[in-house]
Order: sequence, then C-alpha cells, then structure tokens
Amino acid sequence: MHAWLCSVMVSLAGLCLAPGAVQAQAPGEGNRLADAASPYLQQHADNPVDWHPWGAAAFERARREDKFIFLSVGYSTCHWCHVMNRESFSDPAIATLLNDYAVSVKVDREERPEVDAVYMTALRQMTGRGGWPMNLLLTPDLDPFFAAVYLSPVQLAATLKEARSRWREDRPAIERRAARIMARVAQAHAPPAEAAARLPDQDVIARAVAELEQDFDPFDGGFGPPPRFPLPSNLQLLLTHAERSGDARAREMLHATLDAMARGGIFDQVGGGFHRYAVDPQWRVPHFEKMLYDNAQLLQVYARAWALTGEAAYRRVAEAIVAWARREMTGPDGLFYSAQDAEVAGEEGASYVWSRDQLQAILTEAEYALAVAVWGLEGAPELDHGHVLHWPRDYAATAEALGLTPTRLQARLAPVRDRLLAARLERPQPHTDDKVITAWNGLMIEALADAGAALGRKDYIDQAAGAADALLRQLRDADGRLLHVARGGEARLPAYLDDYAATILGLLALDRVRDEARWRRAAGQLGDAMIAALWDPAGGFHYADAAVGHLVVQPRSRRDAALPAPNSLAARALAGLARQVDERFGAYAAATLRAFTPVLEEAPTAMPHMLRALAEYRAAGLDEGAAPPAQDFTPPDTADRLRVVARSEAEDPRRLILTLQLDPGWHVNASPASLEFLIPTRVSARAGGRELVLTADYPAGRPLAAGFERPIRVYDDGTRIPLRLERAAPPGLELSVHAQACSDAGQCLAPARIPVLIETVGEAR
Repeated sequence: MHAWLCSVMVSLAGLCLAPGAVQAQAPGEGNRLADAASPYLQQHADNPVDWHPWGAAAFERARREDKFIFLSVGYSTCHWCHVMNRESFSDPAIATLLNDYAVSVKVDREERPEVDAVYMTALRQMTGRGGWPMNLLLTPDLDPFFAAVYLSPVQLAATLKEARSRWREDRPAIERRAARIMARVAQAHAPPAEAAARLPDQDVIARAVAELEQDFDPFDGGFGPPPRFPLPSNLQLLLTHAERSGDARAREMLHATLDAMARGGIFDQVGGGFHRYAVDPQWRVPHFEKMLYDNAQLLQVYARAWALTGEAAYRRVAEAIVAWARREMTGPDGLFYSAQDAEVAGEEGASYVWSRDQLQAILTEAEYALAVAVWGLEGAPELDHGHVLHWPRDYAATAEALGLTPTRLQARLAPVRDRLLAARLERPQPHTDDKVITAWNGLMIEALADAGAALGRKDYIDQAAGAADALLRQLRDADGRLLHVARGGEARLPAYLDDYAATILGLLALDRVRDEARWRRAAGQLGDAMIAALWDPAGGFHYADAAVGHLVVQPRSRRDAALPAPNSLAARALAGLARQVDERFGAYAAATLRAFTPVLEEAPTAMPHMLRALAEYRAAGLDEGAAPPAQDFTPPDTADRLRVVARSEAEDPRRLILTLQLDPGWHVNASPASLEFLIPTRVSARAGGRELVLTADYPAGRPLAAGFERPIRVYDDGTRIPLRLERAAPPGLELSVHAQACSDAGQCLAPARIPVLIETVGEAR
C-alpha cells in the first residue's frame, strides 16, 4: 500500500498523530455558492468553507496558490451529504483547514454527471467502493490522489493535515501517483474492445436470464445481497424475455420480485412511489429517499407487468406511482422534479413512519385494527421512531385471514390510506429538489405514455404530452439544441447523451400512442442532433459535449446500474427512430450494438438494457449489418435547404427586402411560431462586432396541416420579409436568419443560422 495512504489510515484509527499544526488564517474571500442554481450547492452557501463551483476560477487559483484541490461531490437529497455538511463543513475548525490548505470545489452530481462519473471511477479504484458524499484530493491538473466517501471531522482533519505535509515534502510522488490513477480512470472509460463484426448470438438474452437466476433470491425476490436495489433494467429484461419467449422461469423471477417490492416498506404504502433501496433482504426497511428516475422506470415495469399478467396489484402500484408524481413531483409547467429527501430535521424517515399512538389518534377503532392486521404492526417497530408500513404476508393470505377477498380488502384499505396520507401531509415534509433534469423527465414521459396505453388511462398520456411540450419549449437553446437541467425556468448546460436518448424515447412513446407527426418530427430532429454532437466513429457515443467545460475524461459506462448506461438508452432510441421515423437511424443503432457486443457476449447481465435494445432492434426487422456513413458525414441541417438574399431600397437606405429561397417541398416556421416549442424564423443584424436595432415586418405565413391539433403557419420559397434599420446600413453590415427547415411531409432538420447575401440596387439577382 502507498505509504501516504497507510499513514492516513493509521491516523484515522487514532494510533498516531498526523504531522503539522493548524495555522491561523485571515478571513477568506467568502463563499461563492450563494448565487448557484443548484439546490445542493445552495445548501452549502452558508458554510465557512470557501467553496468554489466547478470551473476555471478554482483550478487557476489552485495553480496560482500552489494548493491541491478538495473536491466534494453530492446531491441535495443525499442523507450522508447532509450529515457531513452538519458535522464537517459547518465546523469553523475544519473550514480553517480547508481554506488554508486547499482550494475547495463543490459539485452537484446531478448537474455535472460527467464529473461524478470520472471521479466515481477513481474512488472505486482507490477504495473498492462508491457512494456519496464523494470526497477527493486532486492536483491542480485535476488528477486524483486520494478518495473517500463520508469522512467524520476527525477523519477529514487528519486527511487534510497529512495531505498538506506530503504536498510540501514529496510532491513528485503524489503527482506520479495521481497520473497513474487518472490513466487507469481513462482506460476504464475507453471504448470497449474492437467492435464485433456482427450482433450478438440469438441466445444472448436467454444466457443473461440464466445468469440472473444464479444471483436470484428465491425467498424474497431481487438479485444479490442487501442493500437491495430494484434494478429496473433487470426487471425490464425479464419482461422482454417473458413476453417474447413465454419463459416460465423468467416470469417466476419477475413475479417474486415485483410482489416482494410492492408489499415491502421500499414501496410507500400510503403515498405511493418507491424509496431508493431497502437495507434488508425482505425489502422492509428502506432508505427513504425517492428519486424520479427510479419511479419512472418502475412505473413502466409495473404497467408492462400488468399488461403481461393482468395482476391487479401491479396496476395499483403503477397508479400509486403516478398519483405520487402528480401530487409531489410535478411543477406548474408540467415538468417533473428530480428527487425527495430521506430525512426531515436530521431524522431519516421521520415523515413516513408511524407509532401506534399516532395511528390510533387518526383512525377509527375498526380502521386501526385493519391497519395492524395488514401492515405488520403486531411486533416491535422497525425503527426507533416508528413502524414502516409493509405487508408481512401476501395479499391473498392476508385477505383470507380477515375473511375477505383481495379486492374487498383493497377497497376497505383505500379510505384508511386516504386518512393517513392527509395526516402525513400535515407533518414537516422532506426537501424536494425542484430542478428539472432532461433525461429523467424523458424517462417519465415514456413511462406515462406506455402506462397510459397499457392501463387505458388517457389522462396519463395527456400528462406525458404536456410534459413533452414543456421540455421541448424550456430545455432547448436558441438554436434548438437540447439542454441538461433547468430550475426556476432557467435552463443551462449542453445536454448529455442520456438527455438526448431518454427524451427521444419519450417522444417515440407518445408517437406510438397518439400517432401525431409532431412527436416524430421532434424525435428525428433530436436524433440528428445527438449524432452530430456525440457520435464516436469508433462505435457508440461519447457521453458529453466538450462545451460543458473541463471535461477531463469522456465517461463511457459498460454497465447498466440504477440508471441504464447512456449508450444502452441511445441504442434503444436509435432502434425506435429507425422503426418509427427513418430507417437510416438503424445504422447507428446497429453500430452501437456491435461496439458493445464484446461486453454482451462476455457478461450478458452487465448491460440488460442494451439487450433490451437488441431485442427491439431485431423485433423491428432492421438490417443487422447496417453501418453509418463515412466519418466525415454530418447530418443535414437547415443550411442545406435554405438560402436568403436581401436587397436594399434605393429610396431609403435603411430599408431592405429579405427573400427566403427554399428547396421545393420545404418550409420554415413563421414568426412568431404557431406553437411554443417550434423555432420561429428570426432576422438579426450586426456591424463592427455589435448588434444593430432591426425591425422586421414578419408576414403571417400560410397555414399547413402538419399533424398538430391545428394548422401551423409557415414560410415557403419566395417569402419576403421587409426590414428596417434604425439608421442607414453601415459598412460591414451582416444579416443572418435563424430558422429551422422542415419538409411538408414532416421531416425537420437541425436549426441553423444562415448568413444573408445582401444585394445592392442594380446587382443581378
């Protein structure tokens, strides 16, 4: 073991004192997080630690002051992040050490998932475990040389003192170690081995299901030891295999897991929705945090399972997830918040658990007796502060013991749930992280659309459509490019691969249930944008656009976890685009599947969601040998269909007439656009590097029935737009038109900014 790590571990064991004394320091520059949009960063805005957000200012300061970087990564609903905040980052003595020895950087992992992915790999390589809060020491070049999860104040102080001593006395050794670790991190995120020449064998899904069986718990359902996570990608794979092969063992594993989860405390028996995970094999005692992405995936799982089996309990669970999401996770714009905290006032589960006295005060005597019999209240409480409601026995056995049918039992429980929920909502509530993450919203849109179709719930489909409209309206920039996150109506950061892929999947689900051209158009446009921004000619996709800044390694996951790997989502999205929009997308899906075929062949259960993409690709009958165009291919954009000229008027040099020249069968949107998420055609003027005041007399345009609820207004070839400058056209005048070209058949290209050719009077057109 490296000598410094041994020294730190000995210090943490209390067997020796780290060298060096705490130096007094002058007041720092103040905390820089008060204006951050992230709720997580705002939670640390009052710390005495001189935090920086991730960015150039912090890194330049570290180089200038010759300090190492203390990087702390977490998220706003993370219980142990709160504990470390209270115990360490609010402690003036710890803050003094951090401010004196290091440049401290806070990162919200949900805002900057690429930073989290890179340094989580470093954490796992150095410690063999992962988790949050994730704390690392980096060189000013952002290479890690120490990593840990939660650190107590004593542990953190010892680590900082030892690091300071080594930083001063043995810098070359630290830098060599950090460079080796970063090289291993980069290798872990490199593309898989050389892409296969063909897709995996036909039996690969059956082999994956057989491997899952080896890890299956036949008594309590689920896979692997506790803590027990739902792992929706495994459940989706079992569903896919059961639907297409009728495999009885896949159905048994699926039933056992879904039943155990639905009866367990991991499922909120009163308010609906699933908690993050269970700490015990029986799914009884949860970690009480609730994540949108877990519940979106599980909504789809339970709705699909209802369609496959007709099991009434699965329908109830799906409807309860939607009820929770509507009540507690939906913003006024129809978009979905990201997560809910596990704790209230420092006590985990405080808003969810019940004492018997509390139940007796709320319920009638008969209702209380029913609750005791159904929800496991006979014995000692699961937690010091109360009972976690769960079903110790299955529904049929519980109903039989009470002399009821399962249907009648559920009917009698409904008003009990309502009374308890009303009382619970009067309690202090967990913090809800109200930022909107594009990928997670895409997952929920897909789940709502699919669940609406499976359960016959038009209101679910309507809700999905409203969220999709809001996403396309709010989470795109002026050029129509997708953005990653929004809060308070302000969207920012270029979209990541999973943002594109999950949004496409949501739009395609709406197209399947509504058959509206607008969803196909938007999905196809995002597919082209995803390929243009993130396609890797070696196969598959990069995760992040370089525009996010300080991208030290391109993350590339080869494993589906709580969330599917981004390339797994992308493969499904492309297969869907090929099936529903344009077969040309199938070449990219096939290339992505071939790129990950070595992973799928070696360890089929590593990427169950990629196997689902493979099943959907084959079910669509797409060409398994298809290959994308040559490396220098870029998808067409509006500049390939639109040209613009402008002609000045001799009578008034401030006036110009702009004329659109479009290929036959193509149009651009009128200004203003007929729908909020459509991109209007806009003209701008510049000269000498500055914007000029310009008035444009945009015509109404012609109506076009384009598959929307009502016709939209568009401009065709030859449309003229009169312009007026505030003053006579100066030398070096530059005009440009920002527009999106669409075919009358419904294909939309990526938006573009088109330079305008300005003709003077007397020039030939």
